[in-house]
Amino acid sequence: METIFDYGYHIVEHFNSNDSVADANVGDLNWEIDIISSGAETLSYGTAQGETYLRATGAGGGAADGSVLSLADDSVSAGPNGGYVRVRYRIPNVDANTIANNLGRFGLTDVVTTGEPVVGLSFEFTTAGVLEFDSASANGDVNTPFSASKLTSSTTHVLGTTNNVELVWSGNNGNTDAGPDTLACYINGQLAGIQRGTVLLDGSETMEPTIAHWTDGTTTLELDVFGFEAASLPAK
Repeated sequence: METIFDYGYHIVEHFNSNDSVADANVGDLNWEIDIISSGAETLSYGTAQGETYLRATGAGGGAADGSVLSLADDSVSAGPNGGYVRVRYRIPNVDANTIANNLGRFGLTDVVTTGEPVVGLSFEFTTAGVLEFDSASANGDVNTPFSASKLTSSTTHVLGTTNNVELVWSGNNGNTDAGPDTLACYINGQLAGIQRGTVLLDGSETMEPTIAHWTDGTTTLELDVFGFEAASLPAK
């Protein structure tokens, strides 16, 4: 049986909550809501076919309108003993929803805007649904496009398809304050890419769990997030 001895931290969110989406926080873990630009999204809870989810509906007021959900600032780091981030999401196939202009970023980052993280382990879709993943550090940034045959043109998610994305870090990069040296990315059980021996993150660099959604035009677009999980493994 897994215990607290197995994790440096373990974060699990299913968005099945008594907390109102009209509050300043949302979800089981009370994620803070930060508005991007001038347009507040509409957040709502939903359930279908045995799953619960949070639906973010874009404000449609202009480019970069949206929101970022985050937990406590500077609350997590990534060491050399391994860990992961897992996200289950979809761009729902509902009226007027599109892949284009429907943008997002999930993972561990140090930003609550549309800007690129300075520190982070995350994946994003910022150009017409094309997916990429990133390890960011003050020591340097490594960005890798997805390449998986289950995706359109091996790079782009599909409207109405639920995706399971997992980022797995491992290895010791030899920094004075050691962080991981490798970041592998999987989508729906298929390897989408790997940064092998190139991750530069220090073990002392801090981030927070973040879920971001925004648009790049005057469009009202929707995103569903079924769950978020992150864990770090301690030395044993």
